[in-house]
Amino acid sequence: MYTINAGVLKLQLNEKGQITAMNDSGDHAYASTSQTTVLIRIVIDGRMEVPSKASLNAVLGLITFEFADSGAVVDVLIAEKSQYATFEIQRIEGADVDGVIWGPYMTTVAGSIGESVGVVHNGQFAIGLQALNIKTVGGWPIELDRLENVQQSYSDNGNVKPDPDSQQISDSKFEYDVCAAWPTSEGSLLQAFARNRSKSFRRPAWNLPLVQTAPISGDDASIVGTSIALFGCELQDVLATIEAIEIREGLPHPMIEGVWGKISPMANQSYLITDFSESTMSEAVSFTKMAGLKYVYHPDPFINWGHFTLKPKSFPNGDEGLKSSVAMAEGEGVHVGVHTLSNFTTLNDSYVTPVPDERLQMAGMSQLVATVDLEADCIEVDDPAPFQLHLFRHTAQIGSEQIEYDGVTESAPWKLTGVKRGVNGTTIATHEIGTIIGRLWDHPYDVFFPNIELQDEYCVRINELFMKTGLKQISFDGLEGCYATGHDGYGVNRFVKMCYDGWGEEVINDASIVVPNYLWHVFTRFNWGEPWGAATREGQLEWRLTNQRYFARNFIPSMLGWFLVRSASDQFEATSPDEIEWVLSKAAGFNAGFALVADMQVLGRNGNIESVFTSVREWETARQAGAFTSEQRERLKDPKSDWHLEASGEGKWNLYPVHISKPLVCNPAELQPGQPGGADWTHFNRYADQPLKFTLRVIPSYGNDDASIKRPTFYTNGVYMTFDTEVFVNQYLVCEGDRIGKVYDQNWKLLRTIHASADAPIVRKGGQPLSFSCKFEGDPKPLVSVRVTTWGEREEVVN
Repeated sequence: MYTINAGVLKLQLNEKGQITAMNDSGDHAYASTSQTTVLIRIVIDGRMEVPSKASLNAVLGLITFEFADSGAVVDVLIAEKSQYATFEIQRIEGADVDGVIWGPYMTTVAGSIGESVGVVHNGQFAIGLQALNIKTVGGWPIELDRLENVQQSYSDNGNVKPDPDSQQISDSKFEYDVCAAWPTSEGSLLQAFARNRSKSFRRPAWNLPLVQTAPISGDDASIVGTSIALFGCELQDVLATIEAIEIREGLPHPMIEGVWGKISPMANQSYLITDFSESTMSEAVSFTKMAGLKYVYHPDPFINWGHFTLKPKSFPNGDEGLKSSVAMAEGEGVHVGVHTLSNFTTLNDSYVTPVPDERLQMAGMSQLVATVDLEADCIEVDDPAPFQLHLFRHTAQIGSEQIEYDGVTESAPWKLTGVKRGVNGTTIATHEIGTIIGRLWDHPYDVFFPNIELQDEYCVRINELFMKTGLKQISFDGLEGCYATGHDGYGVNRFVKMCYDGWGEEVINDASIVVPNYLWHVFTRFNWGEPWGAATREGQLEWRLTNQRYFARNFIPSMLGWFLVRSASDQFEATSPDEIEWVLSKAAGFNAGFALVADMQVLGRNGNIESVFTSVREWETARQAGAFTSEQRERLKDPKSDWHLEASGEGKWNLYPVHISKPLVCNPAELQPGQPGGADWTHFNRYADQPLKFTLRVIPSYGNDDASIKRPTFYTNGVYMTFDTEVFVNQYLVCEGDRIGKVYDQNWKLLRTIHASADAPIVRKGGQPLSFSCKFEGDPKPLVSVRVTTWGEREEVVN
């Protein structure tokens, strides 16, 4: 029996290489009692094998594992550190081993399972696994069946049918094979693996059933050297332990303003996304500073992906123009970032056209059965399988020519039919019998992918751009494209690590949906949640909320995603201040950053940008100062709640709960003949008595943009309030509880200020009638929509 000290965790290993105990210093047991756990297992020809014998050389700190069936012998070097232990494969002999699996280490810990960070805990004690190099992938070989008692999905126990009436969205973020931790029927498991990548294999990759994976060279190709750290500690010591591992084991340890990124308060700072250019950079910086933010980020700066050439219309001076723009922004205290699609390769990139690179990734290859002349529109191949795969496009490459085809014959001879020659600007050529033809791996974004060697060149270009221009933020969107190399999480690790090594400075970065365990150390955060095609309060709301749980269990700074600042359109109203304060209150509740997305045209067109950005500045200042109490934060999290925050002095704010009524609609088409224009509504005020606050909107009916209303009047509790004015369709009339009315256009530009006939009537606590009347002009007449706003009791927020 061998004892290994991994921080507070003590592992006991028997003479068969099985872990028989996992105990903390208080002798609490965490090892599975129903499943056998081994330190390592090997994979040969798709078959897993566990060791039959383990022997310790205490002097060298080396355990030799013997595998009776295959004859393999594996040496593992063990080093006990003060807070953790490391394990590294030193030697493999006796068999041609395809892979080594670390674990899975089965535990009874069931409280919190961090599938990306590789840490599980029960609220008090934590056990963690960390991959120590890029060839060690947190997860499970995708081609192998999982072990017994491993849940089918993260959220649902495989032995229990899901509740069809459940309203909670699933917490499943990733598939089992990419996760370093996972639930089991007994608790949880921790796992990692490494492959022999020096030889070609056929295995599943990124939703394709079988892909031929090309070998690589160098140290990463060998299983020898794969290494992990295991640790156990009190929950509050998890981040300190991981930081110690990063520093001592040479893992990425990114800093933000001198503080480790995972604990820096600047890690989840919010930022502005806008399409700045050389000519508008100063305006973009001004808007960023108006919002009290320090980062401005370009969502789409490149004319192509692959070579990442800047759009000449936005950056006529290319990299030098971006460099000058960044320097100007930095001089104003604003950092600059850009968005990429990682290894996605656009069809207009020179890796594709006019002479395609031979290193574009193929989903499969075949050979020509007959010569293809210049006029051929039907091509015979010896293997139809690559061309039957369900991808986005039907594109193949023969030499330096790319072709598209409509389909494949259903039986031999196998022919590609409906062939279009010389697509994507390539040159039609004659191709001899026996020539290789490959199916290009594509994607609905209308892109191809590089193989793992060409992918390295993309990293070189990204590094060059960042080092040359001084960029400080990036999002590895589309990072899942690295799976197209066929090299699972290693391909992802390699791409990001190469970029990280080339930056040479602090760069805030996040990624899309791929989170290998090793890259937890590189990524600053993940800002998931998109605003497209939905109202601000509705866009992927449940997804954003489940993300907060994912971030918490994986010790990742919280982010809420992207939120769109809109101008008025046929589908949506222009963004209003209350919408932004809804976002800001949720961010404060979860202590989460976010991105505000607005084109430069929107920033210039919307009349309320200054008030919107003033709210952003105040809320974000209070949030980052930690001014909200834990009790306030809990209430701010409620997605059904609205709030208003206003400054009341240096480091002080007033916070008000807000209720915004559902739209109260006056539709003249529903009036009785001869009835004057108006409506009687019932309004319930949940707060104390207060003057009437409302936002009135005039909505066109059947597209009549010439309609209007005159002399809008409100009546409640014995007081009439009339505005002697005309409000046209797509305009707003706003009263903030006084005698003043403000008329805005559809993009919240102030048109005029008017005075009412009386002070705003009092809206009493509880239910009451609220009457509205006006004179409708136009045919057809417009609709009127009114939202009444009431504020609750003021709360103090103090830094």
